[in-house]
Amino acid sequence: MARVPALAAAGLCLLAGALPGRAAAATRPSPFMRGVVVSCPRSGQIWGTELMSEALADIRALGGEWIAIHPYAWIGRDGEVRHRPAAETGYLDESVRRMREAGMEIFWKPHLGYWGSFEWRGAIDLGADEAAWRRFFAGYTEFIVDQARFAERHGVELFAVGVEYERTMHREADWRAVVAAVREVYSGAITYAANWDGIRRVAFWDAVDLIGVHAYFPLAAEDWPLHEALAAGWDAPLDDLESLSAEHGKRVLFAEIGYNRAAHAAREPWAHGTYDTPANRALRRLLMETALDRIEREPWIAGMFWWKWMPGIPGGNDRDFSLKEPEAREALFQYWGRPAGSKVVVTPQ
Repeated sequence: MARVPALAAAGLCLLAGALPGRAAAATRPSPFMRGVVVSCPRSGQIWGTELMSEALADIRALGGEWIAIHPYAWIGRDGEVRHRPAAETGYLDESVRRMREAGMEIFWKPHLGYWGSFEWRGAIDLGADEAAWRRFFAGYTEFIVDQARFAERHGVELFAVGVEYERTMHREADWRAVVAAVREVYSGAITYAANWDGIRRVAFWDAVDLIGVHAYFPLAAEDWPLHEALAAGWDAPLDDLESLSAEHGKRVLFAEIGYNRAAHAAREPWAHGTYDTPANRALRRLLMETALDRIEREPWIAGMFWWKWMPGIPGGNDRDFSLKEPEAREALFQYWGRPAGSKVVVTPQ
């Protein structure tokens, strides 16, 4: 499928406007969201500390304008979802204060902690146990609505109703009910973040404002590919995403993208394991620069959030996908380190 620059003029850009709890703005296409996901080694307490402010200053200096964080609930094998109300944490309120103080826009992206119960979020599957499914969606709705109320109270600009729950997508009615429940309490823009290979399994794209994807697309079959191969590797994923954008009349958000220092980083961008060699550092920078160049100039893409930055964490917890490494910093600054543009305002439907 050919690139279609006219899509932006055809109304696929979300436009700025007045909403309850949101400032009015002149109608215009939204500029690109330049974002970073700030992660944590535990439940998130570090987001409310001075280490968070230091991380935000570093990200701002590289040209980042948006921050995503991912408050947690936890899921058991039986589908039970446990969470602590956001208002009781304290560190989440403090994290918002620090992000605002740093001049950042906010993407609120709640996650389910699956450790000890499932292999990963995409493996959450309760089979034929209807009682377990009801338990899951009741608990998940309680969690996500609590997070949405918190986001509304703090004027958060963008909210994810779910992340990578690939084996739950056949429960379309349940997911539509989740989105509707969030809409009842939250007036900002909403997305769902599908895994890169699951975007066509989401049946409720019409119910959200942005088509979210975790963009770990394989770009080459070999280790250490050349730039030409990486650039060509983006053609098929971008064609498919552009087609999906046109089908639904919505822009696409790269809700997560990232690469490791690894020979396999183009073949399996999602894979853990980082190896500090000159060739791997060069490949990682090339992967980031190729993505930054290709993605930001597509008018139907709303923005990208790089995985990951962990505040003040040295050693093992901050090895995989670390944006603190020199080649990652240099790539971001090369593309984002110019004066920041106007702020992004995404309007919910």
